[in-house]
Amino acid sequence: MEVNAAYGGMAETMASIPDRFETEGTLLYKGRNTIKRFDDGGVPYVVKRFRRPMFVQRVVYTFFRPGKARRAYHYGLRLQQLGFATPESIAYLETRSGGLLDQSYYICRVDDAPPICERLNDPEEFDRVMAADLARMLANLHQKGVLHGDFNSTNVLYRPQDDGHYAFSLIDNNRMRFCKGVPSLADCMENMTRFTGRMDLFEFVAKEYVAARGLPASAVEQLIAQKQRHDARWVRRKRFTRWLKKWFKK
Repeated sequence: MEVNAAYGGMAETMASIPDRFETEGTLLYKGRNTIKRFDDGGVPYVVKRFRRPMFVQRVVYTFFRPGKARRAYHYGLRLQQLGFATPESIAYLETRSGGLLDQSYYICRVDDAPPICERLNDPEEFDRVMAADLARMLANLHQKGVLHGDFNSTNVLYRPQDDGHYAFSLIDNNRMRFCKGVPSLADCMENMTRFTGRMDLFEFVAKEYVAARGLPASAVEQLIAQKQRHDARWVRRKRFTRWLKKWFKK
């Protein structure tokens, strides 16, 4: 277990999370992972219990690579140090079974801001101010050497600002990559492909992103081509998955 020094007074409460998780808290999401909201001592926080890893993963996360909760905790702190908003990391905990990692929990402050999908992906006309602000934030993220491992429209939250623009908060950070220097343009392009399935929105963000980074205009066409390749791969994977399901039902 590791607790943020700013929340040292909650160390005992954090240590009790594995014993309390099943019976306490308000369920927010249950799927591959389980997310609950708690409120102790006037501090609202969210606990994310990651799915129990498979045996090989348990070995890897015990001896060779930090587990997901540990990464989420440290990556959140590192993002804030770089000047990006994200729910403040409070603690992470890991339990062991047979000497190997068993369950892992990531705890952070509550962020009730809505996701960008409701203003970008869902409406018939997307919010162009938000889209431009998002492009500039993403360009800044990349220029500071950060690649979000799951940059989709539910993992970016927004808050309107007094000047009519938007501030963003990043969540689901355990798959972040922190690079030495600016990542390659190919990596940055691939990193952008998941936040929307709308080509009109993507093209707009691509133009704003290229302008924000001072890249040549030809980079917009490269970004669009990368997006088209990504979407084509996604369609092929979905078709193959459906075929497998049908085959195994026979």
